[in-house]
Amino acid sequence: MQNVKISHNTQNAQNAKSAQIMDEILKKQLKTYPALSVTVLGTGAIEGAIPQKKYKSVYSIDINKQSIVIPNLQSSDLLVTNLLLEKMGYDFFLNIVKKVRPQFICCSFHGGNSLNITEEGLSSRLLELSYDLFSRNEISMPNGKTLFQLDFAISSPAFSVTEPVRSSYKVAGEELVSLSVYNVGFQKCEPLHKWGPGVRDHFLIHYIISGCGTYICMDKEYRLSAGDCFICYPNAEVSYCADKNAPWEYAWVGFNGADASLILNSTDFTVDAPFIRAASIHHGEAVTENIRKIYKARGNGFTNAIQMTGLLYELLAFFVKDSAKEAVPSMAQTYIKKAVEFISENYSYPISIEEIADFIGISRSQLFRCFDSVLGVSPKEYLTGYRIRQACHLLEDTSFSMTAIANSLGFDNSLYFSKAFHKEKGMSPSEYRKMKNNV
Repeated sequence: MQNVKISHNTQNAQNAKSAQIMDEILKKQLKTYPALSVTVLGTGAIEGAIPQKKYKSVYSIDINKQSIVIPNLQSSDLLVTNLLLEKMGYDFFLNIVKKVRPQFICCSFHGGNSLNITEEGLSSRLLELSYDLFSRNEISMPNGKTLFQLDFAISSPAFSVTEPVRSSYKVAGEELVSLSVYNVGFQKCEPLHKWGPGVRDHFLIHYIISGCGTYICMDKEYRLSAGDCFICYPNAEVSYCADKNAPWEYAWVGFNGADASLILNSTDFTVDAPFIRAASIHHGEAVTENIRKIYKARGNGFTNAIQMTGLLYELLAFFVKDSAKEAVPSMAQTYIKKAVEFISENYSYPISIEEIADFIGISRSQLFRCFDSVLGVSPKEYLTGYRIRQACHLLEDTSFSMTAIANSLGFDNSLYFSKAFHKEKGMSPSEYRKMKNNV
């Protein structure tokens, strides 16, 4: 009897946690999308999750309390169908979409559900109704199931988004050594929308599709507009703000790796002039389309990482082609490439900076100058940062102990590993693992 009681308690805890996750998802969906009217079909206390006085009209149904037959639905800007797909199926859902005809659709469903609702199937059905996949997310639920969260936006020529919309994707999968995509996305900003001041730990290119705004880098201010492109360098303090009357819309891609600096030094981007004017960009439409392809290739699998990196090389090649510079890597870039490759192959051992310098055939001081000029960090900082990134993967994807992870990454002991991790991430390894497991 005691085992049964423990089992019930565990199941109740899982159900409570799942309900909490669904409520958080709903609140985020309602906060993200610009809408004057909303139809919410879901589970749990959905009434309490809907912001008061935000919408002109609200229609909500808790499918745990009411029949699946839903009459008299009115037209709404936003349709949220958390878990409802698993009860109604494609045909009934599409009839609701045709009647509500929302600008945005948010859907959540479990993988391997009884009605065989899949990402490919749902995207295909909604594409027939002129909806494009806007963003996606996969969430591990307490019961072991995977929750797929897919958001769609109408793509008919007659529809024009007049409110600020942001679609972004942050990569959390395999990281390639030479070049890796960190994040990618698009945003139509609201007037005076601002990011910063702050710093990035990777390169970040923004291509301005329309409108204008101001970019501030290293205390220098630049006025930029449609067709221009600007870059944020790692560890450089920047801020950027959309214009009040004609706020910009831009596409961006963030990346890093040994090849990043080498390639960018062959473009017209420089630390002193971190932007390129539209007149010097002869492949503007291709740049936007290439970023869109990177976004469509998104995913945390190794295959996704390869495809996204291939498209990133293609994107950066446009900037190299448009540059008047001769694409010849400097000796410092060549040394850095060799150093990064050596680190990626030996980071699990207690390697020293002297060993890295000896492998390349240069002095320790010369290696330091190369790292500082090309990557903006010291060799030790890069080595520690690389190990911490690998630690994050192990903390998220394994149940290894802190000692086992420290030993696997070349740290002298678990205490030193914990201190280095806290300095880099602002939290302990155990806190990081707990945070990721609760997402």
